[in-house]
Amino acid sequence: MNARRIDQIWLFGGLALTLLLVAGGWFLMIKPQYATRDSVQTDTADTLVQLTTERKKLAELKAQLKKVDDYKATLAEAQKALPYGGNTNKIPEFLKQLQTLGVKYGVDASGYSASAPEVSTTTPSVSRLPITLNIEGADVDKIIKFVEHLQTVQPRAVLIENAKLSGGEQGWELNLSLTAFITSTKTISVES
Repeated sequence: MNARRIDQIWLFGGLALTLLLVAGGWFLMIKPQYATRDSVQTDTADTLVQLTTERKKLAELKAQLKKVDDYKATLAEAQKALPYGGNTNKIPEFLKQLQTLGVKYGVDASGYSASAPEVSTTTPSVSRLPITLNIEGADVDKIIKFVEHLQTVQPRAVLIENAKLSGGEQGWELNLSLTAFITSTKTISVES
C-alpha cells in the first residue's frame, strides 16, 4: 500500500507539475505572443485608416493644384485691390487708372491729392490712404457712371467717404473724399 501511495503521489505530483508547466508556458510564452499579434493588428488597422485619410488629402490637394491658375488670378486681383505700400503707395499707378477711367467716361479726373497713410485700427497690417479727387464733366450721368465704376469695377479698393456735387448747365464738379487701402504685408507678385 505504501508503494501504491507513493505512485499516486508521483502521479498527482507529475500531473500538478505538468499543469504548472502548461500554465507557466501559457502566461510566459504564448499569451505575450498573442498580445504582440493583437498590437501589430491594431497598428496595421490604424495605419490603414491613416493611409486612407492621407490618400483623401492627397486627392484634394491634386484637385486644388489643378485650380492653381485660378488661385493665382484671384491673388493678382487681390494684390491690385490692396497693393503693398512701398515708397509711392502705388499712387502714380492709381492716378493713371483714374485718368484713363475719366477719358473712358468723358470726364476730367483732376485735383488729385493724397495724405499720409494712417494705420488701420481694426487691421494693423492695412493702412488707410485718404485721397481727395475732383471730377469735372458736362454731364452728370457720365460723372455718376465714373463714380460707379470707381466704386465697383476698377481694381484698386477704394471707399467713398464723402461726395459733394456742384455746378449747373455750364458743367458739373464732384468733389470726392476717398479712402484707398494699402498693406504692409508683402506677398509674392503673380502679375504677368
